[in-house]
Amino acid sequence: MDGVEWCIDDEIPFEIPESWEWCRLIDVMTLYNGRAYKQPELLNKGKHPVLRVGNLFTNNSWYYSDLELEDNKYVSAGDLIYAWSASFGPFIWNGEKCIFHYHIWKMEYSSLLYRDYLYYYLMAETESIKAGGHGLSMQHVTKEGMEKLLIPIPPLSEQHRIVEVINASLISVNKL
Repeated sequence: MDGVEWCIDDEIPFEIPESWEWCRLIDVMTLYNGRAYKQPELLNKGKHPVLRVGNLFTNNSWYYSDLELEDNKYVSAGDLIYAWSASFGPFIWNGEKCIFHYHIWKMEYSSLLYRDYLYYYLMAETESIKAGGHGLSMQHVTKEGMEKLLIPIPPLSEQHRIVEVINASLISVNKL
């Protein structure tokens, strides 16, 4: 944690079962920023697609890059990512391996967390995350602000049960 400790005792928003634990995201995950590209580095065709925030929400046009970057600058199918500027939210990436842009975090998380539980928790918290953001013309969340976010962590088996209930509920809602 780089010597930083944030006491959470006064910030606990609600009681949780004894088998659960409150943590800050920084204690259970690492956020990797994508790369900030210079316009000449964004190509019409190339070796690697470049995932931008717009590609997650509405934009189907892609840029490419021939750059070779460190492993944590690539996202692969199944990775959990979070758009943190202009448009917000978590995504489970289902596309091909690609390089991701600066306004996206790749989330590597502890074995204490089930990816889909974390996804749904972040989805539920996105409006409050956005409300705590900064900027007038293009709102964004700081990495430090995101790392301070509190998360209730149930045992893994309970996380799986929670996700099963959410998925079943979503199926029922989608049938309406």
